[in-house]
Order: sequence, then structure tokens, then C-alpha cells
Amino acid sequence: MGVPEFWRYNGSLLQVYTLAGGQYSEVETSPTFAPVSVKEIPGFIQEANKNGEIATTRVFRAWVQQKISGGEQ
Repeated sequence: MGVPEFWRYNGSLLQVYTLAGGQYSEVETSPTFAPVSVKEIPGFIQEANKNGEIATTRVFRAWVQQKISGGEQ
């Protein structure tokens, strides 16, 4: 495909791949969103199905902001 990064979600598992040396490799963190662990994102998607998209989006944004600022939870 030639894009530097792509995400793949199958309904329960999120995988991120990056391009290096002409080959894609799965990575644990997205270079675009470095402090955010991609393994935690599907939980927010499932929460959105239960609690609604708006409420979950607020929680997700707060979580990302905490990760970016260096805080852990």
C-alpha cells in the first residue's frame, strides 16, 4: 500500500502495522499516537457500544490526555 502506518480492527483485536524497509511489521504503539497502547483501544470501542459514543468519547479523550501528559492510570 505504501502508507507509513495502517490500523486493522476485527471487532475485538486492534493491530497497528508500520512500514520499514519496504515491509509492514506489527507494532505495540502507533508512531502517530506514541504514548497510547493500541491494545487498550478496543475496550473503549466496546464501552461505546454499552454506554454510548458521546460518553465514551469523553472518557477516551481524558485517558489520551493523561497518557500524553505522562500520567499513568
